[in-house]
Amino acid sequence: MNTLRVTDGSWLRQFALVIAMGSLFSIIAIVDGIAGAVADAGPHGASNNQYVKAFVKKAHSSPKARAERGSGQRAKGVSLQRIQYRLVPDCRVARLSDTAGGQRTTCTYASLACTYRVPPVDEILYRLESRPAKGAGGWRLVRTMCGLDDAPPGVPAPAVPTMGQIQTAFKQLPFSKPRVSIQPAGNVTLVNLPTYYRATWPDDNGLQPGEVSQPVKLLSWSVEFKIAPRSYTFHYGDGSSSGAVTDAGGVYPDGAIKHTYAKAQRAAQVSVDSQLTGQYRVNGGEWVDINTVADLQDEPVTTLEVQEAKARLVSH
Repeated sequence: MNTLRVTDGSWLRQFALVIAMGSLFSIIAIVDGIAGAVADAGPHGASNNQYVKAFVKKAHSSPKARAERGSGQRAKGVSLQRIQYRLVPDCRVARLSDTAGGQRTTCTYASLACTYRVPPVDEILYRLESRPAKGAGGWRLVRTMCGLDDAPPGVPAPAVPTMGQIQTAFKQLPFSKPRVSIQPAGNVTLVNLPTYYRATWPDDNGLQPGEVSQPVKLLSWSVEFKIAPRSYTFHYGDGSSSGAVTDAGGVYPDGAIKHTYAKAQRAAQVSVDSQLTGQYRVNGGEWVDINTVADLQDEPVTTLEVQEAKARLVSH
């Protein structure tokens, strides 16, 4: 029987060294892969490196790695990638047909999305995005969030208005105020005679149904408002009213808003309370319902005289 005798152990030591180096490189590749994957996960601070550090500490526990750490060196091949974050509203690129220059963004979706959550919240929908702090690379979505409560600390947030602030801006617009036009003409009518009413808007600089406001600057957004009527309430001056109606009234004989007085009045104070609603759009985007009401105050009064007709026999 031939017996293999090892007289020189150098080749065996070289073979063991090759095996050891291969294992180390495999561990490093795994760590680097996990570092990249964790970097794309949801952050709990200004960077994700705390997750990677825990793995690296466990994976590189060889005597050599411990010695390098003890001397202030990092284990060769280990790279802890720092991640940069930013918060931006979840705005979308507008269609080219929406704006003359194209490539403007519309943030209507960002302002509305959180109001449809359960429960609804008056917050902006933000995109949390990340990229490597060094080197090339585009921003990648980490997650979306309503408001900034879950934002990583130290990440600056853009100044954008909430839906509530947009609605408040709508209510503060310079609206016109309607006046009541009455038939019979001359602001004189008769007892027991149907009287017709119509809300008319003055020719002034105020906003009225059908018109669009000038762009309003709300923090970093440009917001426009389109005005629409919501309701009219006609007060006839004798203690009665039409109640809230959507019809602005009209003239004889087809006008829908009419009233008959039961007794004479010297000066009936006739007025109309109007409520306005409408739509808004952000940065030239699509029009979306504003979902709020501007209740106009102190509308002008029309004085109406109600006379009683008396029959007399006249001889000729």
